[in-house]
Amino acid sequence: MTLTAAPDSCALIQCKTPELGQRVYASENEERTFCNTCKSPTCPSCGHWSTVQWQRERWCAIPEGPYRVITLTMPNTLWPLFASNPQLCRKLHEIAAGVIVGYARARRGIEIGVMPILHTFNGKLELNSHVHALVTARDLQTLASQNGSNIFFDRNQLMRSWKRLIIALLRAALESACLESGMDHDEVERLLQREEIRNWKVHVQAFNGKEHFLRYAGRYVRRPPIAERRIVAISNGSVRFWYKDKRRRRRETVVCTVEEFIDRWAQHVPKRYRHSVRYFGLFGPRRWSQVSTAAFALIGEKQRPRPNRRPWALAVERLSGRNPLIDHKGGRMTLVRHLASAAALIRNVMSANGSRPPANERHQH
Repeated sequence: MTLTAAPDSCALIQCKTPELGQRVYASENEERTFCNTCKSPTCPSCGHWSTVQWQRERWCAIPEGPYRVITLTMPNTLWPLFASNPQLCRKLHEIAAGVIVGYARARRGIEIGVMPILHTFNGKLELNSHVHALVTARDLQTLASQNGSNIFFDRNQLMRSWKRLIIALLRAALESACLESGMDHDEVERLLQREEIRNWKVHVQAFNGKEHFLRYAGRYVRRPPIAERRIVAISNGSVRFWYKDKRRRRRETVVCTVEEFIDRWAQHVPKRYRHSVRYFGLFGPRRWSQVSTAAFALIGEKQRPRPNRRPWALAVERLSGRNPLIDHKGGRMTLVRHLASAAALIRNVMSANGSRPPANERHQH
Protein backbone atom coordinates (compact mmCIF):
# COMPACT_ATOMS: atom_id res chain seq x y z
CA MET A 1 0.00 0.00 0.00
CA THR A 2 1.21 3.49 -0.78
CA LEU A 3 1.54 5.59 2.32
CA THR A 4 -0.67 8.44 1.20
CA ALA A 5 -0.73 9.96 4.67
CA ALA A 6 3.01 10.73 4.72
CA PRO A 7 2.70 14.54 4.40
CA ASP A 8 0.11 14.64 7.20
CA SER A 9 2.39 12.41 9.25
CA CYS A 10 5.15 15.02 9.02
CA ALA A 11 2.74 17.71 10.23
CA LEU A 12 1.52 15.42 13.02
CA ILE A 13 5.07 14.96 14.35
CA GLN A 14 5.60 18.73 14.34
CA CYS A 15 2.29 19.59 16.01
CA LYS A 16 2.74 21.97 18.98
CA THR A 17 6.46 22.33 18.31
CA PRO A 18 8.48 25.40 17.17
CA GLU A 19 8.74 23.73 13.74
CA LEU A 20 5.27 25.06 12.86
CA GLY A 21 5.81 28.52 14.30
CA GLN A 22 4.79 30.18 17.55
CA ARG A 23 2.64 32.97 18.95
CA VAL A 24 3.74 35.20 21.81
CA TYR A 25 1.17 36.58 24.26
CA ALA A 26 2.02 39.05 26.99
CA SER A 27 0.52 41.12 29.79
CA GLU A 28 2.07 43.60 32.18
CA ASN A 29 3.12 40.73 34.42
CA GLU A 30 4.02 37.81 32.18
CA GLU A 31 4.85 36.60 28.68
CA ARG A 32 3.99 33.17 27.28
CA THR A 33 4.80 31.40 24.03
CA PHE A 34 2.43 28.91 22.41
CA CYS A 35 3.33 26.61 19.50
CA ASN A 36 1.00 26.33 16.51
CA THR A 37 -0.97 23.17 15.82
CA CYS A 38 -0.87 21.08 12.64
CA LYS A 39 -4.64 20.94 11.84
CA SER A 40 -4.00 17.49 10.37
CA PRO A 41 -6.77 14.84 10.30
CA THR A 42 -4.16 12.33 11.47
CA CYS A 43 -3.43 14.23 14.71
CA PRO A 44 -5.27 13.02 17.85
CA SER A 45 -5.19 16.47 19.46
CA CYS A 46 -6.36 18.43 16.41
CA GLY A 47 -8.84 15.66 15.63
CA HIS A 48 -10.41 16.15 19.06
CA TRP A 49 -11.04 19.85 18.49
CA SER A 50 -12.38 19.16 15.01
CA THR A 51 -14.73 16.55 16.48
CA VAL A 52 -16.09 19.00 19.04
CA GLN A 53 -16.79 21.57 16.32
CA TRP A 54 -18.53 18.99 14.12
CA GLN A 55 -20.71 17.88 17.03
CA ARG A 56 -21.70 21.49 17.79
CA GLU A 57 -22.58 22.13 14.15
CA ARG A 58 -24.70 18.98 13.82
CA TRP A 59 -26.41 19.69 17.14
CA CYS A 60 -27.72 22.97 15.73
CA ALA A 61 -28.38 21.69 12.21
CA ILE A 62 -30.77 18.79 12.92
CA PRO A 63 -33.89 18.85 15.13
CA GLU A 64 -34.60 16.88 18.27
CA GLY A 65 -37.03 13.99 18.30
CA PRO A 66 -37.05 10.21 17.98
CA TYR A 67 -34.26 8.70 15.91
CA ARG A 68 -33.11 5.26 14.85
CA VAL A 69 -29.45 4.27 14.69
CA ILE A 70 -29.03 1.53 12.09
CA THR A 71 -25.74 -0.38 11.79
CA LEU A 72 -25.18 -2.35 8.58
CA THR A 73 -22.31 -4.84 8.67
CA MET A 74 -20.87 -7.55 6.44
CA PRO A 75 -19.00 -10.86 7.00
CA ASN A 76 -15.27 -10.55 7.75
CA THR A 77 -14.50 -12.67 4.67
CA LEU A 78 -15.44 -9.65 2.52
CA TRP A 79 -13.23 -7.15 4.39
CA PRO A 80 -10.10 -7.93 2.32
CA LEU A 81 -12.00 -7.20 -0.91
CA PHE A 82 -12.91 -3.71 0.27
CA ALA A 83 -9.43 -3.18 1.72
CA SER A 84 -7.93 -3.86 -1.72
CA ASN A 85 -10.58 -1.81 -3.53
CA PRO A 86 -11.11 1.49 -1.68
CA GLN A 87 -13.15 2.86 -4.58
CA LEU A 88 -15.81 0.26 -3.70
CA CYS A 89 -15.62 1.10 -0.01
CA ARG A 90 -16.54 4.70 -0.80
CA LYS A 91 -19.86 3.50 -2.26
CA LEU A 92 -21.06 2.04 1.04
CA HIS A 93 -22.53 5.36 2.22
CA GLU A 94 -24.77 5.56 -0.81
CA ILE A 95 -25.83 1.92 -0.68
CA ALA A 96 -26.73 2.11 3.02
CA ALA A 97 -28.73 5.30 2.51
CA GLY A 98 -30.50 3.84 -0.51
CA VAL A 99 -31.57 0.78 1.47
CA ILE A 100 -32.96 2.84 4.38
CA VAL A 101 -34.63 5.58 2.31
CA GLY A 102 -36.11 2.99 -0.05
CA TYR A 103 -37.56 1.04 2.89
CA ALA A 104 -39.28 4.15 4.30
CA ARG A 105 -40.71 5.08 0.90
CA ALA A 106 -41.99 1.58 0.17
CA ARG A 107 -43.34 0.72 3.64
CA ARG A 108 -44.65 4.11 4.81
CA GLY A 109 -44.64 6.32 1.74
CA ILE A 110 -42.70 9.09 3.48
CA GLU A 111 -39.35 10.80 3.17
CA ILE A 112 -36.80 10.54 5.97
CA GLY A 113 -33.37 12.00 6.67
CA VAL A 114 -30.34 9.70 6.76
CA MET A 115 -26.84 10.52 7.96
CA PRO A 116 -24.61 7.48 7.18
CA ILE A 117 -21.08 7.34 8.57
CA LEU A 118 -18.56 4.87 7.19
CA HIS A 119 -16.55 3.08 9.87
CA THR A 120 -13.57 1.16 8.53
CA PHE A 121 -11.43 0.06 11.48
CA ASN A 122 -11.57 -2.22 14.47
CA GLY A 123 -9.38 -2.27 17.58
CA LYS A 124 -6.52 -4.00 15.77
CA LEU A 125 -6.62 -1.38 12.97
CA GLU A 126 -7.82 -4.01 10.51
CA LEU A 127 -10.21 -2.85 7.81
CA ASN A 128 -13.71 -3.65 9.02
CA SER A 129 -16.16 -1.96 6.65
CA HIS A 130 -19.58 -1.15 8.06
CA VAL A 131 -21.94 1.82 8.21
CA HIS A 132 -23.60 3.57 11.15
CA ALA A 133 -26.60 5.67 10.11
CA LEU A 134 -28.67 8.20 12.02
CA VAL A 135 -32.25 8.02 10.71
CA THR A 136 -35.26 10.18 11.49
CA ALA A 137 -37.94 7.97 12.98
CA ARG A 138 -40.91 10.00 11.75
CA ASP A 139 -42.11 12.26 8.97
CA LEU A 140 -40.69 15.79 9.26
CA GLN A 141 -42.74 17.26 6.42
CA THR A 142 -46.38 16.72 7.37
CA LEU A 143 -48.57 16.71 10.44
CA ALA A 144 -48.10 12.94 10.55
CA SER A 145 -45.02 13.73 12.65
CA GLN A 146 -47.32 14.83 15.48
CA ASN A 147 -49.33 11.65 15.84
CA GLY A 148 -46.65 9.76 17.73
CA SER A 149 -46.45 7.03 15.11
CA ASN A 150 -42.77 6.30 14.52
CA ILE A 151 -41.34 4.24 11.72
CA PHE A 152 -40.67 0.57 12.46
CA PHE A 153 -37.61 -0.74 10.62
CA ASP A 154 -37.55 -4.49 10.02
CA ARG A 155 -33.89 -5.41 10.34
CA ASN A 156 -34.35 -8.63 8.33
CA GLN A 157 -35.70 -6.75 5.34
CA LEU A 158 -32.94 -4.15 5.65
CA MET A 159 -30.39 -6.96 5.86
CA ARG A 160 -31.64 -8.68 2.73
CA SER A 161 -31.59 -5.45 0.70
CA TRP A 162 -28.14 -4.48 2.03
CA LYS A 163 -26.73 -7.95 1.32
CA ARG A 164 -28.15 -8.08 -2.18
CA LEU A 165 -26.68 -4.69 -3.14
CA ILE A 166 -23.24 -5.40 -1.64
CA ILE A 167 -22.99 -8.74 -3.43
CA ALA A 168 -24.15 -7.07 -6.65
CA LEU A 169 -21.49 -4.37 -6.24
CA LEU A 170 -18.69 -6.91 -5.80
CA ARG A 171 -19.98 -9.16 -8.56
CA ALA A 172 -20.19 -6.24 -11.02
CA ALA A 173 -16.60 -5.28 -10.21
CA LEU A 174 -15.54 -8.90 -10.65
CA GLU A 175 -17.24 -9.27 -14.03
CA SER A 176 -15.71 -6.03 -15.30
CA ALA A 177 -12.24 -7.16 -14.17
CA CYS A 178 -11.99 -4.17 -11.80
CA LEU A 179 -11.86 -6.16 -8.58
CA GLU A 180 -8.38 -6.51 -7.11
CA SER A 181 -7.82 -9.51 -4.85
CA GLY A 182 -5.42 -12.35 -4.24
CA MET A 183 -7.98 -14.85 -5.59
CA ASP A 184 -8.91 -15.83 -9.10
CA HIS A 185 -12.33 -15.26 -10.65
CA ASP A 186 -13.83 -18.61 -9.63
CA GLU A 187 -12.64 -18.34 -6.01
CA VAL A 188 -14.20 -14.90 -5.61
CA GLU A 189 -17.45 -16.11 -7.17
CA ARG A 190 -17.61 -19.08 -4.77
CA LEU A 191 -17.01 -16.72 -1.87
CA LEU A 192 -19.85 -14.45 -2.98
CA GLN A 193 -22.17 -17.42 -3.39
CA ARG A 194 -21.41 -18.62 0.17
CA GLU A 195 -21.98 -15.19 1.70
CA GLU A 196 -25.13 -14.69 -0.37
CA ILE A 197 -27.00 -17.38 1.54
CA ARG A 198 -25.77 -16.38 5.00
CA ASN A 199 -27.54 -14.01 7.39
CA TRP A 200 -25.65 -10.79 7.91
CA LYS A 201 -25.89 -8.68 11.07
CA VAL A 202 -27.98 -5.52 11.05
CA HIS A 203 -28.72 -3.64 14.27
CA VAL A 204 -31.55 -1.15 14.82
CA GLN A 205 -31.53 0.97 17.98
CA ALA A 206 -34.14 3.51 19.10
CA PHE A 207 -33.23 6.81 20.76
CA ASN A 208 -35.32 9.77 21.85
CA GLY A 209 -32.69 12.28 20.74
CA LYS A 210 -29.57 12.85 18.68
CA GLU A 211 -27.02 13.20 21.49
CA HIS A 212 -25.97 9.55 21.74
CA PHE A 213 -25.25 9.21 18.04
CA LEU A 214 -23.38 12.52 17.75
CA ARG A 215 -21.11 11.61 20.66
CA TYR A 216 -20.53 8.10 19.34
CA ALA A 217 -20.10 9.00 15.68
CA GLY A 218 -17.72 11.87 16.42
CA ARG A 219 -15.01 9.33 17.16
CA TYR A 220 -15.11 8.15 13.56
CA VAL A 221 -15.77 11.41 11.72
CA ARG A 222 -12.78 13.55 12.71
CA ARG A 223 -10.44 11.64 15.00
CA PRO A 224 -7.66 9.34 13.76
CA PRO A 225 -8.21 5.58 14.13
CA ILE A 226 -6.03 5.14 17.22
CA ALA A 227 -5.36 7.28 20.28
CA GLU A 228 -1.82 7.93 21.45
CA ARG A 229 -2.52 6.38 24.84
CA ARG A 230 -3.08 3.00 23.20
CA ILE A 231 0.49 2.87 21.84
CA VAL A 232 2.51 1.08 24.51
CA ALA A 233 6.01 1.18 23.00
CA ILE A 234 7.95 1.80 19.81
CA SER A 235 11.34 0.08 19.81
CA ASN A 236 13.60 -2.09 17.65
CA GLY A 237 11.51 -1.42 14.55
CA SER A 238 8.24 -2.63 16.08
CA VAL A 239 5.12 -1.05 17.56
CA ARG A 240 3.11 -2.42 20.48
CA PHE A 241 -0.45 -1.20 21.07
CA TRP A 242 -3.46 -2.50 22.95
CA TYR A 243 -7.13 -2.89 22.08
CA LYS A 244 -10.24 -4.11 23.89
CA ASP A 245 -11.27 -7.66 23.03
CA LYS A 246 -15.07 -7.47 23.41
CA ARG A 247 -15.55 -11.25 23.43
CA ARG A 248 -12.97 -11.94 26.14
CA ARG A 249 -13.68 -8.61 27.84
CA ARG A 250 -10.05 -7.78 28.38
CA ARG A 251 -7.19 -5.88 26.81
CA GLU A 252 -5.05 -7.58 24.20
CA THR A 253 -1.73 -6.42 22.80
CA VAL A 254 -0.80 -6.28 19.10
CA VAL A 255 2.83 -6.26 17.96
CA CYS A 256 3.71 -5.30 14.40
CA THR A 257 6.52 -3.65 12.50
CA VAL A 258 6.57 0.12 12.07
CA GLU A 259 5.86 -0.27 8.35
CA GLU A 260 2.89 -2.56 9.00
CA PHE A 261 1.53 -0.20 11.65
CA ILE A 262 1.72 2.78 9.27
CA ASP A 263 0.01 0.74 6.54
CA ARG A 264 -2.81 -0.24 8.88
CA TRP A 265 -3.19 3.30 10.20
CA ALA A 266 -2.97 5.10 6.84
CA GLN A 267 -5.73 3.07 5.16
CA HIS A 268 -8.28 4.54 7.58
CA VAL A 269 -7.33 8.21 7.10
CA PRO A 270 -9.61 9.77 4.47
CA LYS A 271 -7.83 11.29 1.53
CA ARG A 272 -8.18 15.01 0.95
CA TYR A 273 -11.72 16.03 -0.08
CA ARG A 274 -13.09 12.63 0.99
CA HIS A 275 -15.71 12.63 3.74
CA SER A 276 -16.56 10.00 6.34
CA VAL A 277 -20.10 11.32 6.77
CA ARG A 278 -22.65 12.11 4.08
CA TYR A 279 -26.29 13.16 3.99
CA PHE A 280 -29.23 11.69 2.08
CA GLY A 281 -33.00 11.98 1.88
CA LEU A 282 -34.28 15.00 3.76
CA PHE A 283 -30.79 15.59 5.13
CA GLY A 284 -29.34 16.02 1.64
CA PRO A 285 -27.70 19.49 1.44
CA ARG A 286 -30.04 20.92 -1.22
CA ARG A 287 -33.14 19.24 0.18
CA TRP A 288 -32.52 20.19 3.81
CA SER A 289 -31.94 23.84 2.95
CA GLN A 290 -35.48 23.87 1.51
CA VAL A 291 -37.32 21.95 4.25
CA SER A 292 -35.34 22.62 7.44
CA THR A 293 -37.26 25.74 8.45
CA ALA A 294 -40.61 23.97 8.03
CA ALA A 295 -39.33 20.85 9.81
CA PHE A 296 -38.21 22.80 12.89
CA ALA A 297 -41.48 24.77 12.94
CA LEU A 298 -43.52 21.58 12.59
CA ILE A 299 -42.08 20.08 15.77
CA GLY A 300 -42.11 23.40 17.63
CA GLU A 301 -38.36 23.78 17.96
CA LYS A 302 -36.41 26.96 17.30
CA GLN A 303 -33.76 26.57 14.62
CA ARG A 304 -30.37 27.75 15.78
CA PRO A 305 -27.72 29.30 13.54
CA ARG A 306 -24.50 27.50 12.78
CA PRO A 307 -22.12 28.07 15.71
CA ASN A 308 -18.86 29.89 15.16
CA ARG A 309 -15.63 28.12 15.90
CA ARG A 310 -14.63 28.66 19.50
CA PRO A 311 -11.45 30.66 20.13
CA TRP A 312 -8.71 28.26 21.11
CA ALA A 313 -8.28 29.80 24.57
CA LEU A 314 -11.97 29.33 25.37
CA ALA A 315 -11.87 25.76 24.05
CA VAL A 316 -8.88 24.94 26.27
CA GLU A 317 -10.63 26.53 29.25
CA ARG A 318 -13.75 24.41 28.73
CA LEU A 319 -11.61 21.28 28.57
CA SER A 320 -9.13 21.96 31.39
CA GLY A 321 -10.90 24.59 33.48
CA ARG A 322 -8.04 27.07 33.06
CA ASN A 323 -7.72 29.91 30.55
CA PRO A 324 -4.17 29.86 29.12
CA LEU A 325 -4.33 33.62 28.42
CA ILE A 326 -4.80 34.60 32.07
CA ASP A 327 -1.48 35.32 33.79
CA HIS A 328 -0.56 34.37 37.34
CA LYS A 329 -2.02 37.62 38.70
CA GLY A 330 -5.31 37.30 36.82
CA GLY A 331 -4.39 39.76 34.07
CA ARG A 332 -5.45 39.29 30.47
CA MET A 333 -2.71 38.46 27.96
CA THR A 334 -2.84 39.67 24.34
CA LEU A 335 -1.04 38.67 21.15
CA VAL A 336 2.14 40.68 20.65
CA ARG A 337 3.96 38.89 17.83
CA HIS A 338 4.32 35.76 15.71
CA LEU A 339 7.46 33.64 15.49
CA ALA A 340 8.01 32.12 12.06
CA SER A 341 8.28 28.38 11.56
CA ALA A 342 11.64 26.74 10.96
CA ALA A 343 10.78 26.14 7.29
CA ALA A 344 9.84 29.80 6.81
CA LEU A 345 13.13 30.92 8.35
CA ILE A 346 15.07 28.65 5.99
CA ARG A 347 13.17 30.02 2.99
CA ASN A 348 13.81 33.60 4.06
CA VAL A 349 17.53 32.99 4.51
CA MET A 350 17.87 31.22 1.19
CA SER A 351 15.81 33.89 -0.54
CA ALA A 352 18.11 36.57 0.86
CA ASN A 353 21.09 34.62 -0.47
CA GLY A 354 19.50 34.32 -3.92
CA SER A 355 19.07 30.54 -3.80
CA ARG A 356 16.00 28.30 -3.90
CA PRO A 357 14.98 25.68 -1.31
CA PRO A 358 15.32 21.98 -2.26
CA ALA A 359 12.55 20.41 -4.34
CA ASN A 360 11.23 18.33 -1.46
CA GLU A 361 11.08 21.45 0.72
CA ARG A 362 9.08 23.30 -1.93
CA HIS A 363 6.75 20.31 -2.36
CA GLN A 364 5.96 20.07 1.35
CA HIS A 365 5.30 23.75 1.86
